[in-house]
Amino acid sequence: MQHLGYVGVFLALFFEAIGVPFPSETILITTGIEMNRGVFSFWPLWVMAFMGNVVGSNVAYLIGRFIGRTAILRYGRWVRITEARFHSVEVNFQRFQLAFLIIGKFIAFVRIAIPYLAGINKVAYGWFSLYNTMAAMAWSALFLVMGRYLELIWKHYGQTLITHWYITVPILVIVLVIVWWVHKVIQRRLEVKE
Repeated sequence: MQHLGYVGVFLALFFEAIGVPFPSETILITTGIEMNRGVFSFWPLWVMAFMGNVVGSNVAYLIGRFIGRTAILRYGRWVRITEARFHSVEVNFQRFQLAFLIIGKFIAFVRIAIPYLAGINKVAYGWFSLYNTMAAMAWSALFLVMGRYLELIWKHYGQTLITHWYITVPILVIVLVIVWWVHKVIQRRLEVKE
């Protein structure tokens, strides 16, 4: 990312917001790490990150609003938007619009679908813009700060974790098993509700 600079961050987040599969969280964390090395400064990086997402989300909203569901499903297959995925998100969006507009920004596939759904469901543009911008600001800041401090934490504790791998590995396995189990429980509860 350092070769493309701030504009590259803007473009990557713009394209991800309209549905092109970009690893936006990875980009934000990586650029957050690069801040420690002096490649980027926080404020311009943050502005370009959240503005890229906001502009891309607004384009997606307008596509959803004026072109609609049929076109999105027809051309969405190129960016892995299937009818089943879209329908699943659409049903839940109609029930929890406000939560989806704010919290959905933090969930990878949902983040891409929300602006389209907001447009299709004729959510007032002013409300969409307000909540989308607030969520984009929080989301981009979170991942930039995570990247910045992830490297600092690794520098401080990394050698200890490697030296004491016999403790670190079992703890990591336990955490992964717990996360997997919680995911399965939530998935089962959602299937029962449907």
